[in-house]
Amino acid sequence: MNRLWLLILSLTCSLFTIHCSLFTIHCSLLWAEEKIKLEEVVVTAAKVEEAVEETTSDVIVIKAGEIKKMNIQFVSDVFRDIPEINLVQNGGTGGTATVFLRGADPKHSLVMIDGIKVKSTTTGSFDFSGINVDDIERIEIVKGPQSTLYGSEAMAGVINIITRKGEGKPKLHSSFEAGSYGTYKPSVSISGGSKKLDYRLTGSYYYTDGFSTAKSGVEKDGYRDAAISGKFGLKPSEKMEFELSGKYYYDRVELDGFDYLKRQAIDDTNYVQRGNHYMLSGKGKFYILKNWEQILTLSTVKDALKAKDPDTAGNNYEITTGMATIDWQHNLYFSDAYVLTGGAEYRNESGRNEGSFDDSVNNRALYLNNKLKLFSENLILNAGLRYDNHETAGSKTTYRLGALYDIKPIDLKIKGSHGTGFRAPSLNELFYPFYGNLTLKPEESTAWDIGLEKGILKDRASVSLTYFEQKYKNLIQTDSVTWLAANIAKSEIKGIETAAKLKVTDHVNLKAGYTYLNAKDMGTGQRLSRRPEDKYNLGAEFFTKKMSLLANYTFVGKRYDSSVRRNLESYTLVNLSGDYKISKWLTVFARVDNLFNKQYEEAGSYKTPGFSIYGGIRVVTL
Repeated sequence: MNRLWLLILSLTCSLFTIHCSLFTIHCSLLWAEEKIKLEEVVVTAAKVEEAVEETTSDVIVIKAGEIKKMNIQFVSDVFRDIPEINLVQNGGTGGTATVFLRGADPKHSLVMIDGIKVKSTTTGSFDFSGINVDDIERIEIVKGPQSTLYGSEAMAGVINIITRKGEGKPKLHSSFEAGSYGTYKPSVSISGGSKKLDYRLTGSYYYTDGFSTAKSGVEKDGYRDAAISGKFGLKPSEKMEFELSGKYYYDRVELDGFDYLKRQAIDDTNYVQRGNHYMLSGKGKFYILKNWEQILTLSTVKDALKAKDPDTAGNNYEITTGMATIDWQHNLYFSDAYVLTGGAEYRNESGRNEGSFDDSVNNRALYLNNKLKLFSENLILNAGLRYDNHETAGSKTTYRLGALYDIKPIDLKIKGSHGTGFRAPSLNELFYPFYGNLTLKPEESTAWDIGLEKGILKDRASVSLTYFEQKYKNLIQTDSVTWLAANIAKSEIKGIETAAKLKVTDHVNLKAGYTYLNAKDMGTGQRLSRRPEDKYNLGAEFFTKKMSLLANYTFVGKRYDSSVRRNLESYTLVNLSGDYKISKWLTVFARVDNLFNKQYEEAGSYKTPGFSIYGGIRVVTL
């Protein structure tokens, strides 16, 4: 522990010394060039507000306006169009939906809602199937290891879903959608705010008859989802502000079984799962001194799943998971050029699988991050260190280094990062009877990336190119001899990401993205399951003040699926979306999914939607 803090102190002092020695140069250059006001701000990459252009990590930001134009209902539909992510859903709406970010396992990407960590403490991954888009302000995706700031699970990156705050005069938003597969959804939201107080409350209900989850099945598997969320803010003074946010949703999904001998999903007419999902967080910001910001966050997350199936004993279960977190963060703004972020975090994870186990584990952590801007903010350096102490898996220290150099005369940014990450064992891996192993060590990763971003034609176009490598070791798998969980696997993932945007006219935008993945199990030499070698996306948008039209093309290449022990064929999808603003308070919209009715699989032997069409209205009352 003493060595750790000596390293932290050395790292901090080193950056502080650089800052002081070059401060004179910085000040002399600061005014030599007119500053540009940057509007797009993110909070996930460095745990403080910063412009996207200043992040040393690769960041994707999907804003509320973009999501609204898609006219979709669930977050999972946003991820399907992102080349760096492969989303896999077991069947239609309501089926388990997980993401592979940069080819990493779903358990290796940390998911947050308003900065609050959410996941299943038993499986270790997060199911996106029930998260609708009604209350979303933006989604921030930070690629590369982020364990230095966020601890366990953030090995491949972080996905932070940020919900809306109320502002301005009171508004009532309502919408209704209906379409294929007997689908309909009403939604309503009320919001408003002032300098002292803001509020937003959203409620929705979703229903669909669905289709058979099993590709070979005929019986429809329906889904319903009722959700309510809210965010409330209070700012009694300039030195103090508070925020309370919460989300609850109930869902009921009809599932199909899986034949492990034939390696395929099969019809099951009586398999039903019900879930109750809660999230509540309170956050206080305090400005004790002008340049010292403290943020105290308390949160609790709980999921309760109950399944019944009179035909199959293994499909009957009651699982409750919970996670409580306290995070005390300090941001020290020594100058416009140097920010020091540090804090302490305590997390308790609990899980109960009726008839199997009822246990919990604790994790304590200290973290420190430095951000330094030099030479009129053309050079940005980022360095961080974190120490975690897990109740069963022991201690782990992670670090991250990042740099960005902005060559403004030619509008070219060069950025790179190197870091480590880890994942503590899940409760199933620790405690499940005849499988759990209390001697498990944390999974570990080391990764680096380097990229270029180039603006063209005075911001009318941009291109980017990134190369990355990630190595994982001590991966937890089932030991073929003991049948217990064991640290026996390692893998390597290399890839290239490219993206381009073009503003053709004031009313036409084009975008394109491509990701190449080489993801291998280093023990067997086989390709990692459910990772496509190639994925690319093309999008076109036409818009005016009253209308918008979107066309989206996505290609997903072949990938091996270990659950069915075969390759899944490549596929292409074309989706269309549009809306028209009849008046300032009324908008009509429509969406066509899978325009050419392609037959494809995201998960082996599970069915996916064919050609489908949806439409509805949105009403705003001022």
